Amino acid sequence: ARAAWAADRGARFLDGGIMAVPPMVGVPDSGAFILYSGSRDLFDEHRDTLAVPARPVHVGEDPGHAALHDVALLSAMTGMFGGVVHAFALLRREKDISPKGFAPTLVAWLTAMASYTYGVADHLESGDYTRNVTSNLAMMVEGNATMLRTAREQGVSAELLTPFTTLMERRLADGHGDEGTAGVIDLLLH
Repeated sequence: ARAAWAADRGARFLDGGIMAVPPMVGVPDSGAFILYSGSRDLFDEHRDTLAVPARPVHVGEDPGHAALHDVALLSAMTGMFGGVVHAFALLRREKDISPKGFAPTLVAWLTAMASYTYGVADHLESGDYTRNVTSNLAMMVEGNATMLRTAREQGVSAELLTPFTTLMERRLADGHGDEGTAGVIDLLLH
């Protein structure tokens, strides 16, 4: 609506989504970036200025794409935060496990698993959810039972895990045990 309003008045429009927390803004190599969508010409023309607070990234001519990318990235981050919180909850009552001592191992594991993202993207674009699967849905659902049981044994609520595990169980029950987890996405679309 804002882009149409601007166009009606002869203006070009860029929308932005800031992917940073305040201490990252204006700090080189902090990992901060700002998503922009709308006029590519306007973006290119002002790229140097847009780069002052954070690295500018143009995500498409559709002015709504920056906002959509922003929410998608924040959704992934929120899921990761939920996993981190659950992991620390599992260890919380163990006096001989230091949270600070565990943190580097957790960061290393999450970093190693981040490439999972590329596999999901490949499955979605190819339509073949079984291609290059290293951990199929049948195995993951079986493993999830261990995670849920361990949570119970540690006196930790599994409510951060159960929504995703329930969806994986549904996909498996529909006969997709040889797939990765990309098929869960199909269950979310309505």
